[in-house]
Amino acid sequence: MNKKFQQWVATVRRRMQDGQPLLGPDSLQALTDDVRKLGLGAMGAGVLGFFAPSEKITLGASVAMFFVGAIIWVTGIAFLVRLERNSAEKD
Repeated sequence: MNKKFQQWVATVRRRMQDGQPLLGPDSLQALTDDVRKLGLGAMGAGVLGFFAPSEKITLGASVAMFFVGAIIWVTGIAFLVRLERNSAEKD
């Protein structure tokens, strides 16, 4: 176990020094999709809490959930734009 961990650390250090990305383009594409979906889910929960308030979910909490979801969603879009720009520069 300790030897495998040391091999992994050595591989990560070597990749960082060589400038190779730790995640490939396919992994980053999947990550951006997941982040955008997570943001939309949080925004949906905020909207649902806004229009169907209850004792457990306050109006402020639903608005905060909507804005946190919007920030996560915009972050996912920014990742996608960066990924597409990097792939366009390599081609």
